[in-house]
Amino acid sequence: MSDWLIKSILVVDDEKQFGIMVQQMVKSLSYFCEVAVDAREALERIEREHYDLVISDIMMKEKDGLQLMREVRAKRPQLDFIIMSGYPGYSYSDIIEAGATDFISKPFGIGELKVKIERIQREKQVYRRFEESNEALRKAHDRLHCTLKQIVGVLASTVEMKDPYTAGHQRRVSHLATAIAREMGLSGDVIEGIKIAGLLHDIGKISVPSEILTRPSTLKELEMSLTRNHVISSFEILKRIDFQWPVAQISYQHHERMDGSGYPLGLSGESILLEARILAVADVVEAMSSHRPYRAALGIGMALEELARNRETLYDPEVVDACLRLFTEKGYVLP
Repeated sequence: MSDWLIKSILVVDDEKQFGIMVQQMVKSLSYFCEVAVDAREALERIEREHYDLVISDIMMKEKDGLQLMREVRAKRPQLDFIIMSGYPGYSYSDIIEAGATDFISKPFGIGELKVKIERIQREKQVYRRFEESNEALRKAHDRLHCTLKQIVGVLASTVEMKDPYTAGHQRRVSHLATAIAREMGLSGDVIEGIKIAGLLHDIGKISVPSEILTRPSTLKELEMSLTRNHVISSFEILKRIDFQWPVAQISYQHHERMDGSGYPLGLSGESILLEARILAVADVVEAMSSHRPYRAALGIGMALEELARNRETLYDPEVVDACLRLFTEKGYVLP
């Protein structure tokens, strides 16, 4: 059924003969039409039947046409109204500003009424096509977003294949980072960017030799340097993708520290992206509380102590506070 077609019309006028005359005009234009003699009867009919258009007189006993329109629109906001009036005190602009779809002055002929109805019909058709286009765009956006999530998932899994000892690290960091961002009251769009950056922040580790990533002992200086270069590799990989968020920069900066002692750029304070400061805290908590080839898991307790001890010095205090609240007050558990 084409819901933008005008098929059924209700005429409302307390001058019964004029209402019947308008009904005959409408029927001659091939529309189904019924008549109500006042607002009360109109409301009863609208409650029982479906109408695509109401043509109502403005001056009626008890309740005028504009009051009727406002009451009906509270339940059916899209129902169109043509307001009729034979009084010179009402202008076209007054009626339209009051919310009516159109206005017609009494007396009028069938030609004028036909033009009014057909204009509304065209506008409904244009609006319907606009809605269909929006729906198609929404579906296309949803498909693209789904594809993006799948691509991000595949990229994230490449690191786990390279370094099975830290499998799930990026997923857990992403989960905690988004929880922190939510606790801080950041917008949904920013949180989505943090989620994706968290899932991809270590993708540069594919450039680090497997024997270094999996070595069960302390790394030498050169090997540590190669490991730290993973943030540069991550940036080089991610900057080629046109994300709507600064994913490459977030990944690049997640080992920077508030006092400038981090790497690779030695950034400090607010020169580090907020998203990167959030990711840094989530990364430290996950890394310390999980098993690594060169040490056993240190546990959440030690990770939270690290945050509290180096709040402001290494880690953003607002981010640290949000993270601590999650674990100590909100019962958050790493997935």
